[in-house]
Amino acid sequence: MLSQSGKAQAASSLRLGWIPYWNLLPLRQELERQVGSELEFHRGHPAQVNKWLAEGKIQLAPSSSVCLVKNSAMEIAVPVGIASLGSVLSVYLGLQQDDAELTELIHRRQALLREIFKAALHRYETDVRSAANFIFKAADDLPPVPLEKVPVLSVTPASATSTQLARILYRLWFGESNYDQRAGSNTSISTVVSTLRPIELLIGDEALVKRAAYRSVIDLGDVWRDLTELPFVFAVWQCSKRPLTAQWRQRIIEAAELAQARMRVEPSHYFPDPMVVDMNGASVDLAAYWRGIQYRLGPTHFRGLALFLALTRLMQPSAIDDQAVVKMMRWESYGHMTLPQT
Repeated sequence: MLSQSGKAQAASSLRLGWIPYWNLLPLRQELERQVGSELEFHRGHPAQVNKWLAEGKIQLAPSSSVCLVKNSAMEIAVPVGIASLGSVLSVYLGLQQDDAELTELIHRRQALLREIFKAALHRYETDVRSAANFIFKAADDLPPVPLEKVPVLSVTPASATSTQLARILYRLWFGESNYDQRAGSNTSISTVVSTLRPIELLIGDEALVKRAAYRSVIDLGDVWRDLTELPFVFAVWQCSKRPLTAQWRQRIIEAAELAQARMRVEPSHYFPDPMVVDMNGASVDLAAYWRGIQYRLGPTHFRGLALFLALTRLMQPSAIDDQAVVKMMRWESYGHMTLPQT
């Protein structure tokens, strides 16, 4: 039987969902060093962790950002997540053939979309829902892309947020009709055959390992920054039942800030043994990878997050309930990170 001290420790421990990707390795080490004996790590890929959190099997997790609007029970627990301002390296669309025409088409659309986003964010500076609506309407007025020039989009079930971002970008690049036939639910009934090989979404450790398998890649963090000049938030620490105590919030923030600072100036402190290698046996440059990752979330992160969630709502209106919309308005106002207790 547990002693009284053992029972007290078990009662105070935190069941933490954990995604065992290299992007979280520095934070994991800091948490273990500071409060490891009080944490129960439950490991799974992002979709599995999202499910556990929704079911109440874990209390807290760095969960997919899109869960904030797809499950109204989710709440931001602490201003910590996984974000990048520009290239993230581990979330990209891989192209297996050298198709200069497709690449040029995407570049041209990006240039047009960049101006649309700029106008939307300027006109609706404090209202991302109106900005998102403006963006989709203006994108629909762009010159149509012939269906035969549009590749099929292949996504992964492992990450809901990265998949949603890929779908949003695909819809903006190629248009609503092409999206419906090449990437939406009606993909299988398309009567126009594309000669292009599918573009594939890869995420996480698999993306780092398999980078060399593709002729070229489109980094989704780069694309988002090009369009918005904002960071993209791939995951946010969320809870679904009871809120975190002030003590736990402070511990997690301190660990995140320390890990983020240290992995930039002393990344070797976190290097695994043996070192990570890609599919060709070459070392993966984890130091460069970690330099692009941000854990601590601030005002620009929440603005980028709110815009992404607003675009998601327009893509899947039936999946977003009214309560989530109300929360979106609050999250958009988050900035200097004394989050309200819920």
